Amino acid sequence: MSKLTLNPAFDRDEFLRTTWQQKPALLPQLVPNFKDLISPSELAGLACEELVESRLITEPKPGKWSVQHGPFIESDFTSLPEKRWTVLVQAVDQWLDEVAALRALFEFIPRWRIDDVMISYAADEGGVGPHFDHYDVFLLQGSGQRLWRTGSKVAADVELDNQDGVGILRSFVAEQEFILNAGDALYIPPQYAHWGQSLGASACYSIGFRAPALSEMLEGFSDALIADCLPSQRYIDAEFTVPAHPASIDPVSVAANFQKLSDRLNSPEQFARWFGCWVTRPKYPELREPPRSLLNMKAMRKALAAGRHFKYSSTTRFAFLAPLTGNSILLFADGDVFELPRKYVDVIQQLCEPTMLKQMDFSNIEESSPLLAALLQLRNQGSLRLS
Repeated sequence: MSKLTLNPAFDRDEFLRTTWQQKPALLPQLVPNFKDLISPSELAGLACEELVESRLITEPKPGKWSVQHGPFIESDFTSLPEKRWTVLVQAVDQWLDEVAALRALFEFIPRWRIDDVMISYAADEGGVGPHFDHYDVFLLQGSGQRLWRTGSKVAADVELDNQDGVGILRSFVAEQEFILNAGDALYIPPQYAHWGQSLGASACYSIGFRAPALSEMLEGFSDALIADCLPSQRYIDAEFTVPAHPASIDPVSVAANFQKLSDRLNSPEQFARWFGCWVTRPKYPELREPPRSLLNMKAMRKALAAGRHFKYSSTTRFAFLAPLTGNSILLFADGDVFELPRKYVDVIQQLCEPTMLKQMDFSNIEESSPLLAALLQLRNQGSLRLS
């Protein structure tokens, strides 16, 4: 299989400046000579696996959609009609290295923002109806053709027609239409209405991006703060005097305790640590396989000295954050954080590049190095593997 590349005519800087999160855009031949990375039968096979998230969306009557969730069995597919159905399989990049390589083409957006690559295979006239997403997505056409219609940006709280778990826009007005062939891509920003229909049988590769909701961040960060709270940290009376009425709530005390909460939330450094851990959590943590045996530092150093190298597992997510001040750098991996001396910044940047791991030599790093301790933990928890 030939190496996947972006079209050299695609100007990433201009795209980010004029299009990203601003408007839908057709990107002709974004991936030239693109051919399917998985066959329809192989995709159906994945949809039959217990650990794979999959859906089968049918349109038994025009404008009426129905959804089934996997895992499926073979007869679910052999009994399908000739038209108006789509099978969608999430996170195929977790299972196939070829699909993971496709994800790497879109790293002009920070890697930690990429969620997964979903693949859909549709029969003639198949689709999921007019809808919108809360995140950015690139819709890369595989085999066959799809007709895409895009509309205007809709309100996040727009009323949807919930048809058997499929959120359909009740009102959809097409402003643009595109027919995509293999290698073409359509970029859709958050909250823009769109509707794809297959022209004959076709495949689509959806590269979706993480866009955590404010409510999710509030919940996650507050949970982290709660875990750090001491039992002694409680409500206090700002000034204790005989109340004018026994049922009255003292507004001064309310303000004082609200200030305590605000001071607790106003911690940019703690939020940065939590955020890095949160966005590097594996999409499916249950897929991470710990090694059969644990290593100690001596055994790992021996393996590295023998020429073995690290490699990522299929679920691994790495990122780093170099604070504007201080002498440390934060390495995030699969929801964990390691605070390391800033002198390792170049090494950490390479460690976060999957293609660089085979070339990295850790055998000459001192045994007491916190970097080696971090690598040992990452190996023993399954985030890194030794060749």
